[in-house]
Amino acid sequence: MDEKIYFKVLKLFGNKGTRFTTDDLARELGTSKRTIYNYFASKDEIIEKTIGFVFRDMHQADERILKDDSITLPEKLKLVLENIPDAYNLGAIIRHKDDLQRFYPNLWDEVNKHLNEAWDDLLELIEVGIHEQELAEVNTEVLRLMLNEALRKLLDYEYLAQKSFSFESGMKAMYDIILYGILKR
Repeated sequence: MDEKIYFKVLKLFGNKGTRFTTDDLARELGTSKRTIYNYFASKDEIIEKTIGFVFRDMHQADERILKDDSITLPEKLKLVLENIPDAYNLGAIIRHKDDLQRFYPNLWDEVNKHLNEAWDDLLELIEVGIHEQELAEVNTEVLRLMLNEALRKLLDYEYLAQKSFSFESGMKAMYDIILYGILKR
C-alpha cells in the first residue's frame, strides 16, 4: 500500500501543492484518515516520506547499474543519465516550491539536498572513467553545477511551455550533449 499512498500524495501535491489535506488523501485512497495515521504521524511526515520515495527509487536503480560488471562504462553512463525521476513526480514537488519554502522549509531543504545529490552516482562513475583514462578529464564540480541547474530549469513548467519542449526531450538533449559533446561526429 505504501507506493499507492505516495503516488496519490504526488497527485494531490501536483494539483493542490501543500494545501492538500489528509481528508483529500483519504478520499483518494478510499480509506479513512485514521488508517492514514496508522502509517504516518503527521502531514509533514506524509510529505517527507513521499519526497524520499521519489528519490530513493532513482538512487536504488543507479546502484544496480553501477554494481553490474556486465555493463560497459559508456552504457552505465547512459543508463544513469536516463535514470531521472519521472518529470511528473518530481515536477509535482518542484512546481509548489514556494509553498514548501514558506510552510515546510525543512522539507524544501530536504528536496534541495536530494536534488544536489541526484548526480553523485553519475559523477562518481565519471571520476572512475577519468581515473581509468576511458573518459576525458573534466571538472566534475562544474559538471555538477551544469546538471543541477539544467535539471531545475527543465522541471520549471513555465519555462518548458515558453520554450516549447518537454522535460523528457530536454533531458535527452542534456545527456546527449554530455555523452557526445557538441563537436560534429
